[in-house]
Order: sequence, then C-alpha cells, then structure tokens
Amino acid sequence: MNTKEFIRKELYDLVWSTPVSKLILEYAISNDGFKKLCKQFEIPLPNSGYWGKLKFNKEVIKENLNSTFNGEDKIILTIREEGNPINVDQTPLTIRIKEIESDPKAPLIVPDKLIKPDILIQNTKTVYDNRKNKGFKWDDKIDTVSIYVEESNYSRALRIMDTFVKLLRYRGHIFRRDRNNRGPRIVVNDVEFYFELREMNKRIPSDRPYGSSTYIPTGILVIKIGESYKAKEWKDGSTKLENQLARIVAKIELEAQKELEWREECRLHHIKMEEEKKIRKEFEARRDKEFARTKKLFSDSEKFNKATIYRNYIKATEEKAIAENNLTDDLKSWLKWANNKVDWFDPFINREDELLNDKDKEDLDKPKQTNPNYNRY
Repeated sequence: MNTKEFIRKELYDLVWSTPVSKLILEYAISNDGFKKLCKQFEIPLPNSGYWGKLKFNKEVIKENLNSTFNGEDKIILTIREEGNPINVDQTPLTIRIKEIESDPKAPLIVPDKLIKPDILIQNTKTVYDNRKNKGFKWDDKIDTVSIYVEESNYSRALRIMDTFVKLLRYRGHIFRRDRNNRGPRIVVNDVEFYFELREMNKRIPSDRPYGSSTYIPTGILVIKIGESYKAKEWKDGSTKLENQLARIVAKIELEAQKELEWREECRLHHIKMEEEKKIRKEFEARRDKEFARTKKLFSDSEKFNKATIYRNYIKATEEKAIAENNLTDDLKSWLKWANNKVDWFDPFINREDELLNDKDKEDLDKPKQTNPNYNRY
C-alpha cells in the first residue's frame, strides 16, 4: 500500500477542511483510529455541529493547534486502494474477515437448496439416508462430516456445512484424517482442526429425585472448531450461522498462523537448547581432560619425589654394606632388583615390569585407607 506523510500542521488543516467521514474513504484507517491518531498528536477536531454551520455559512469557532507539542512531527497515513475496505489500524481478525468478504469469487452465500455438494457432503448425505435401511453397515473408509441435528434442521445444516467446506477449499485448505485415522480434519498450513455442526439442546431437569434430565432441541445451530480447551464455537444469534462463515474461516487461519509461529519458536528453542547442551558437553570434556592432566602432574611429581627417596635409600643401603664389608651376592641381587623397581615407579623412566602395572603403582603411591569407624571384635 502507498502512504502519505504529513506534519501536524498539515493534518490539522486537513481535518478542519474535510470531514473525517470523507477522509477515511481516502485513507485506510477507521473513524476511531483517525480520532485516536489526532488525539495522539494533540490535533483538535471539529465538534458535531461544525460542518452543518459551515454549510449554511454560519459563524464557526476553529480551535487553534497547540504549538508546544514535544513529540515527533511526522504522521504517516496509508492511502486506501480502490474498493479495499481493510483498515490498517484494525485487528488481524477484522482485516482477515474483510479480506474474505471482499473477494467476489469466495463462496459465502448459503443457497436455499443443496447445489453440486462437495464430496464430503455427498458422502455425509448418502450415509444419513442409508442409515434408515435395516441392512446398513458403516464403512469407516468413507469420509463424512460430523452433523448432529434434528431431522427438521438437517437440510439447513448440510447446506451450511457444504458452503463452509467449499469456502475452506477455495481459500486453499484441505481435509485429511489425523494420525489416529480420525477425521476428516480441516488442514491449514499443516495445522489440523476438528470441526462439527450440532444443534443446541435445552436441559429440562427431572421432577423426580435422581431422575434423568430431558433435553429439548432448540433449533439453534452451532459450529465447533477444535477440541478440548482450544475449542471455539459460533452459533445462531442476532447473526445467523450462514452469515458467520467468513469470520469462522478467518479465525481458523489466524489460529493456524499462531500455531505455526509457536512451532517455530519451539524449533528455535530446541536448537538453542541443543547448542547449549553441546557447548556444555564440550566444556565438561575439556574440564575432565584438564583435571586428568593436572592430576597426572601432581601424581608424577609425588612419584618422582618418592623415587628419589627410594634411590637414596638403596644407595645408603649399598654404602652401608660396603663400609661394613658386607656386600654379599644376595645383597647385590637385591640392589639390582630394587633399582629396577624404582625405575618402574619413576615417571621419567617408566621401566617395563613383567609382574607389575600402572594400577599397582597407584596402590603403592596411595595405599588404601581402612575405615576408622570400623570396630573389630
């Protein structure tokens, strides 16, 4: 849509030279929306008798424009396209309803009799007629719509439902069974909706204690869309159900759009959670690796320190034996064995040992502690 930009003084001159009722025909904004816009920008509007006095050349009072306005002096109005009734300040539902109603090809009028019914309506009528036969058997492969009304209202219900189904198909929507093979369901952009048409009943409580209530048909028809807490209903009232089809379809389309937006939010949230999970796992892996390296550093340092102590002890043992002239062959053999074990324990050498392994090294480095609270008897 094309737009036109005004400053406050220009819009002030416009509203005092042209009635708002004519301006909303030129610009895509509602009467209330235009008044709210003028209030927002502190632009006074003529009172109700201004234009009548002006027409008959009577004296009028023109309210001055406040020159101390502190807001942005920029107003943008959308130019109304010819024949387009949609106002940019209206709710999405109202805009969608007008979009549907302004489409000359949209099947909105419910006929006085059934004309070229949709296949779903044909199936529904055939099943309804065949139920009167004693040998009738239900074929669950046939798609039918849910209609629960008295026989006297069945023709009207079929015609309403036929127009409703045709309008949905015209808007590009389809019908299919759900994953549990129930249906058909209305499908709008892959969002499914349960739907039915029923007649309201009036409940008459029983006169007897614990007696069953009686339900009397009212002739008021209701279209229900959705299930459980998400269900919405439209019924006969000051506006007949026949004239509410555009509103119902508009609501379905907006609900489908809302559902898709929610699904997209969930998808993005899931991606974000997976990314955070991946980052967390990578961090934990780095932390575990770092901890293992640090633990090895401290362990090797302790082992090196102990290996030095062991070597000093072996050397002292050898020196003592030499000093005492007691360096026997058995002691020499022991000294060789002891040095080999220290070389196996020393992290700088890591000598291979046929009988010992790394686990034995850890047990030697940090012997298992007994439970101090354990009492022997």
